[in-house]
Amino acid sequence: MLVQKAIRDLIIGKKNFIESHGEYKQVMLSGQYALIGILLCLLYSFINIIQTQYESSTSLLVFGIVIGILIWSIILHRQGKHCRANYFLLPTMNIAVYLFASSESPKTGTFIFFISTSISAFAVFNYRRRLLSILFAVFTYVLFILAYFVDFSILPKRNYSDDILLFNVVVNFTAALPVSVMAIYLMISLNHYSALQLVSNNRLLTKTNEELDRFVYSTSHDLRAPLASVLGLIDIAGKSSSAEEVTRYLGMMKERVHSLDKFIKDITDYSRNNRLDIQREIINLHQLSTEIWETLKFAPEAQHIKFVVDIPEHIEVQADKGRLVTIMSNLISNAIRYHDHKKEEKFIKLRHQINGKGFYLRIEDNGQGIAPEYQNKVFEMFFRANEKSKGSGLGLYIVKETISKLSGTIRLESTPGQGSTFVIKIPY
Repeated sequence: MLVQKAIRDLIIGKKNFIESHGEYKQVMLSGQYALIGILLCLLYSFINIIQTQYESSTSLLVFGIVIGILIWSIILHRQGKHCRANYFLLPTMNIAVYLFASSESPKTGTFIFFISTSISAFAVFNYRRRLLSILFAVFTYVLFILAYFVDFSILPKRNYSDDILLFNVVVNFTAALPVSVMAIYLMISLNHYSALQLVSNNRLLTKTNEELDRFVYSTSHDLRAPLASVLGLIDIAGKSSSAEEVTRYLGMMKERVHSLDKFIKDITDYSRNNRLDIQREIINLHQLSTEIWETLKFAPEAQHIKFVVDIPEHIEVQADKGRLVTIMSNLISNAIRYHDHKKEEKFIKLRHQINGKGFYLRIEDNGQGIAPEYQNKVFEMFFRANEKSKGSGLGLYIVKETISKLSGTIRLESTPGQGSTFVIKIPY
């Protein structure tokens, strides 16, 4: 895994990210071709230097130019100019193969690379650029004809002994085979991924339709209930002659309006999570946690809760900031809302852990806790553990759906009377 990550960082850049799965695979393949080409040029340069009986200075110059262009193609990938990188990569590979095929006997097996480069053209370009793949394949075929049917060579002609011929055949085949297999495997894996995505999308569509029915029914009820309550309180307050009672009724109305506002915010978060694409960026976890607490700490219920961010100030992660804010805000809000009034020292603690695959967040409190029979249900849409629950029943459902959108997971650890801990895993 460390080698894969090192190659990924070398080709794309440590802080760069490619959203599309297919494009990411194609860029990685293109970069790996460039690295293989560089290694082959270095190998053949070494062989040319050893074989002093042949003129090697021109060959070494060609190898140097090819290596320089291949390095440039990797630099373009790191700059996000992936298509332009292929414009340098494919012609360079083809011309390099032509130069050496035209100066050697067909018995060396150099022509095998013509097959590899033509297959590569179809692997590194997507379907929208299929015409480019066809043009590069035609270009490869033209160079093949020129190399073996036209008596012309820029490099000095080389006549190898039988042993050297056999060595070249083995080296060329050993290098060309994995290059071709990598290209074909990529195309097969992308087709498999598309099939899995289709199955997943069908399941998601079925799930969405079922939840939409529940959503419309429950939403209409939960939107009407606070409004009906406010209208009733207005009517009662209008008939009351006591200023103290009117003040109490106004407080109750304010509470209903806040409840309605929170519910509308939950609906907005739910809609935004389903509608917007993932936008990954570098996020300082300590700073983000502090900013979220600053927006929540003035709530009356949060006044006596100690908020502990056990995350070093320099820790940075890669994630969708908007969605991460939604996840953390909902979980911290729940920890505030369901704290234990009986405890003198109330706290909410944030911890983290990072590995090569992603990062973990632990949001822990010493609040009321959740009964075991409800722990598998709290992430369901509109689920309330009891009638006294203050939330809309959407908060934890939105958290679960948002984490799923990021391909992450969430786990609940809770003991009634002791508190709850939510463990979130977000992959890179």
